[in-house]
Amino acid sequence: MSKEKSDDEQLYAIEAGSASFPRSARWTYDTEVNPHIHLVPEFVMFGCDELRKALPLHEHEHPGCYEFVLIERGKARWELEGGLYETQAGDLFHSRPGEKHRGGFNVIEPCKFWWLIIRAPYEQEWLRLAPAESTALDQELSRLPRVAQIGLPPIQSFKKLKKALTLESPLQSTAVRSAILDILLSFIQPNDGSYPIAQDLLHQFNGLIAKLNQQPEWRPSVDELAASAGVSASHFYRTFQEYTGEPPITFVERLRVKAACRQLAESQDAITDISYRLGYQSSQHFATVFKRFVGVTPTQWRNSHRVSTK
Repeated sequence: MSKEKSDDEQLYAIEAGSASFPRSARWTYDTEVNPHIHLVPEFVMFGCDELRKALPLHEHEHPGCYEFVLIERGKARWELEGGLYETQAGDLFHSRPGEKHRGGFNVIEPCKFWWLIIRAPYEQEWLRLAPAESTALDQELSRLPRVAQIGLPPIQSFKKLKKALTLESPLQSTAVRSAILDILLSFIQPNDGSYPIAQDLLHQFNGLIAKLNQQPEWRPSVDELAASAGVSASHFYRTFQEYTGEPPITFVERLRVKAACRQLAESQDAITDISYRLGYQSSQHFATVFKRFVGVTPTQWRNSHRVSTK
């Protein structure tokens, strides 16, 4: 991999680390900056990001390496080879060696995710495995769907790796190797991947989400949503967040902002008119909410995404 950081990586690092305008919380271990892990040449880079505002992520690749991204909270979109992939809490997205990919529309939305970049098992004694084991693991990784719903249990393995990387011990390499294998095995042998939510309640959730998409001006309370689903407010809040990765009101607000994005790009309507149509009390409040989710003002979004009418 190149020793030089791309323009996007440099921009990301500047914005993530700005004390005056904190846009994310980030923890990384990068072997181009931090010490190499003795006896684990397969390990390249690892980290956790909690984005509070959208950040740019343009096209890039990792020659000879897999990259795995597990969403812990929120949602993120990815573009790879002409396809657009949406991920939410519990979803695993990955790119294979040399595949060019980027955030959806060059942006990563506010969310929390863990990621690992590791060299593909092309060499003998990969992670100190026997050749037959290395081959079998490589075959299983090659069969992974681009997005897999594996749930949140693997986050414990990611945390285990983070702890191992900060370990000051002769056994650090063993701990790092063990954590990486735990992570990879959790990808190909997930515990279940299904949500512990009754099917009839999932059906209610999908119906509510469809209604919210059709009526973005609707501003229901958690009590109203819970009543529509036929469950208590506390049960609705917990299970809906498990299903979508976001608290109900945050999820509703995000759908409203997405509707605003479409109207800004596809119409000539005044921003004030759009904000009132979507149920905001003022255009100033709309602009504040919009920037919190998207990272730019409604005017800036419109200028860069306007659909040509010619």
